[in-house]
Amino acid sequence: MRSAVGFLCLLSALVSTGYSLSCIECSAYNSASCSGPSVPCASGLCASSFIQESSPVGSIMQIKRFCAAKTQCGETGSATYGYVRRHMINSCCDTDDCTPEVPKFVRDYKPNGFRCTNCFPPNSEECDPAKRIGCSGGEDKCFIHLFQHNGIDTEFAFRIGGCATESMCQPDKFSEYSYEEVSTTCTQATQ
Repeated sequence: MRSAVGFLCLLSALVSTGYSLSCIECSAYNSASCSGPSVPCASGLCASSFIQESSPVGSIMQIKRFCAAKTQCGETGSATYGYVRRHMINSCCDTDDCTPEVPKFVRDYKPNGFRCTNCFPPNSEECDPAKRIGCSGGEDKCFIHLFQHNGIDTEFAFRIGGCATESMCQPDKFSEYSYEEVSTTCTQATQ
């Protein structure tokens, strides 16, 4: 009888801890794939955030794999600044260490009438409100991210700014700028 009660207690402890999915965490610039450690994922889904950046000189892909909440799956966004157009799509899967599919990027370049201040490195310590860029698709926000670098021999700051969807107003969508993000503003765009 004691062993049956002990077994039931052990079984109940195992069941109450639940199953935890494991996901790969990694990131890569100029690649659609990456590899890294497998980590427990309490929120339940493995995700890849794909960011494609296009400019007159070409196109690059960035990837970040992470553990995601269900609400992050299928998230899309875009931003336009300088001469760059950036598109983001999150793709998810639900098995241990699975690799989410690389999605097809659908771009909407149709002007929407909104305009924002346009600033882009290397000469963007301050954004000039007279320099404006036209927004397109679902981009109805104006964003400015201030980044700062405090190195041993050099210190500098720069801003990037332009049009964005709500989802692209977050500085983690610009992770290739490996500097300290000092501030972010995101406001409603005007016509």
